[in-house]
Amino acid sequence: MLRKLFNSYIKKRLFLAYSKQQRVVNIITLASAKSVGILWNPADEESIETYELLRQILNGKGIKSFGIAFINSKREKETLATVTNSWLISNSDISFWGRPKNGDGLQFIQQDFDILIDLSINKSVALQYMLIHSSARFKVGWKSVDPNIYDLEIDVIANPKCRFLMEQIIHYLEKLNENK
Repeated sequence: MLRKLFNSYIKKRLFLAYSKQQRVVNIITLASAKSVGILWNPADEESIETYELLRQILNGKGIKSFGIAFINSKREKETLATVTNSWLISNSDISFWGRPKNGDGLQFIQQDFDILIDLSINKSVALQYMLIHSSARFKVGWKSVDPNIYDLEIDVIANPKCRFLMEQIIHYLEKLNENK
């Protein structure tokens, strides 16, 4: 109960920080993107496969992709490190306020991505911190009850699965290509 209340407080602080940013949004299409950052977590049974499929699609288009996942335990981190091409962070890698303390999390934030795709179905404070503080030029994710922090929100309320979200993101980023 106390942790849930504290997370709510942290989220409000993150959204306040986001609202104070003087960010200029650039619509970036898949045709013009050179690098994509991917935030994800193993929220459902297809999350790992979906993340890897997205990386394959992007690599097939000549786009460099870098992913980072928030996982719940050190044991899960050791297991996922052997099956994914992703950086992994857990509670031990983040501060009390959700900020990455060192290593992969900080490095991910400092990357200058053309597009940042948030595939995380379960919103963790750490991933939201990275999303808000990333300097990515175009941010895409799923529409939730939280305030909008994406440049393009995808409504997946009818089917809140990682695979469906990824398919919709690819669909809309390709539609942007047609309309540009």
